[in-house]
Amino acid sequence: MKKQPEIKAIIFDLGGVVMHSGFKDLINRYCASCLTRAGKKKIHELEHKFNVGGLSERQFFDSLHNVFGVHLSDKKMHDYIVKHMKTDAELIKMIPKLKKAKIAILSNALGAITTQVLLKRGLRAKELFDKVFLSNKMHIIKPDARAYHYVAEKLGVEPHEALMVDDRKENVDGAKKAGMQAVRYKNAGQFKKALERYEIVPK
Repeated sequence: MKKQPEIKAIIFDLGGVVMHSGFKDLINRYCASCLTRAGKKKIHELEHKFNVGGLSERQFFDSLHNVFGVHLSDKKMHDYIVKHMKTDAELIKMIPKLKKAKIAILSNALGAITTQVLLKRGLRAKELFDKVFLSNKMHIIKPDARAYHYVAEKLGVEPHEALMVDDRKENVDGAKKAGMQAVRYKNAGQFKKALERYEIVPK
């Protein structure tokens, strides 16, 4: 078996990995027009603008109201996402056991909301992760290679020494193209098995 590089940093996505649901639940319940072909294109455009810092959270929610007619206030949309966001309990238990490597988050702008969810669940992002990188602060989003290179540089590691963990294929492929190792996340059990090749399996 080909020897794998030493992993010095593990970088997790938030939504779809550490946390689940929330925003998708909001869209599915209150925004039927978001799910049409044209609606999906428009919501993608809004998300992209939000993720690179072109819209504030309030402006993003206002757009959901004005463009799609979502009848909830900004605060109610925010609170709905927080209430319905679920932590991946098994992964949360595993992360502290991976401290052999630097542990970071690389997430889109909605990740700012999920860090609040962690607090509500009695978890502090700063205790779980060495660094948290949000796209709207970086003004770069995955799968742009610059996002991965920026994070690796800030963590003080070479791209090939970093492992990106994401649930989206395009982000996993983007990390690999940027020179990182990458795992497409399905569940904690599958992730633990994937770690075996890197000799950093938690006890």
